[in-house]
Amino acid sequence: MTILAEPPKDAQDLVPPRDITEPWEPKSDPRMGRTIVRWLSSTDHKVIGYMYLMLSFAYFLIAGIMALIIRAELVSPGMQFVSLEQYNQLFTMHGTIMLFLFATPLFVGLGNAIMPLQIGAPDVAFPRLNMLGFWLFFFGGLTASLSLITPEGAFAGGWTAYTPLSDAVYSPTVGADMWLLGLTAGGLGTILGAVNFITTIFCMRAPGMTMFRMPIFSWTIFITSVLVLMAFPILAASPPLDFHVSDSYFVVAHFHYTVFGTVVFLMFAAYYFWWPKWTGRMLNEKLGKLQFWLLFIGFQVTFLCQHWLGVQGMPRRYGDYLPSDDFGLLNHISTIGSGIVALSTAVFIYNVLWTWKKAPMVGVDDPWGYGASLEWATSCPPPRHNFTSIPNIRSERPAFDLHHPEYALNALPSGSAAPQPAGVAAGTSTEEKAPAPGEDKS
Repeated sequence: MTILAEPPKDAQDLVPPRDITEPWEPKSDPRMGRTIVRWLSSTDHKVIGYMYLMLSFAYFLIAGIMALIIRAELVSPGMQFVSLEQYNQLFTMHGTIMLFLFATPLFVGLGNAIMPLQIGAPDVAFPRLNMLGFWLFFFGGLTASLSLITPEGAFAGGWTAYTPLSDAVYSPTVGADMWLLGLTAGGLGTILGAVNFITTIFCMRAPGMTMFRMPIFSWTIFITSVLVLMAFPILAASPPLDFHVSDSYFVVAHFHYTVFGTVVFLMFAAYYFWWPKWTGRMLNEKLGKLQFWLLFIGFQVTFLCQHWLGVQGMPRRYGDYLPSDDFGLLNHISTIGSGIVALSTAVFIYNVLWTWKKAPMVGVDDPWGYGASLEWATSCPPPRHNFTSIPNIRSERPAFDLHHPEYALNALPSGSAAPQPAGVAAGTSTEEKAPAPGEDKS
């Protein structure tokens, strides 16, 4: 077992030393300002991951409100709530926020909060670069979002910046400049995060944690980071991308089936699974099941109808249609489905608030009982540098081996001696050796 000692305190550090065997727990500070400053200036990968996750969820809510406005506008022919120009700005910013300010930082947030724990690292390779990446994303996203309140409004050329709609002739506004500047800064922050993740995985794995013993989630973070480094510098101006995400409302439905159906469901699954590891409390299971079915039903109702709208010929990015087009019924049903999705999100928010006030601390490393990967071998929530000790890693499921040693014999390499139970002398056995075939047992 590898013991990880806490780093020495600076002489100027007036914080009293803490017993590293005690699990770290967030404590309320009577001076809220100190708590806020400590979070905003933290280089702890877990805190940075939590800030990414909270900010991405806030953008998820903002983009969701935009989607509800879009669905309300399309519920019947005519312009009900917004103008055509505002509609163009809404679907542009909705796509921008969902892809670049929600889905992308969700990946970085989960990578920060979980990946170092899964590979047995005390932190990421470049903690200050990690913090820089977050603040680039924060101010980049804020810049792009604030374009909505400029006099001419936000950028309205589509989230892929279609030409010629994105050039200086058709988009000469300040909002378009803010959109481009914000996404550039946010994209740079994501690239820095990808470099950090790749370096951490290659250089900071615990002894025994080979690449092929890493959990599939850490492999996902690694592969995604490589793709980020390959794709982000060319992505915004890719003609093939523009070709494949154009045309009818069928594309809108298909795109949301693949993106919403993976990213949003993945987000909530990760929250329910790792919430006790992050906070020390379990989310309410009954509320979780209610939210899942509301989300699943709302998702199907919303986007299945949009496939049929595309087949009937409804074009995408249109803010209005004629009564004779016969799109009204399916748009009504799709709008009802979006309301069910919004209701499911409200159930999740209530679950979080209820858990924070009433749920007890789990008090164990692995509240699920059969966690396999290494994050379930440390306290809930983990200490500052993740582990007070690292268990021996002999398989792809080190936490399971630690908590269930009776099943860990299969994880030993061929020819290795099995660990003896306590009190049994070396060279002795707790059971009689079986005779070889043909051997006389007497």
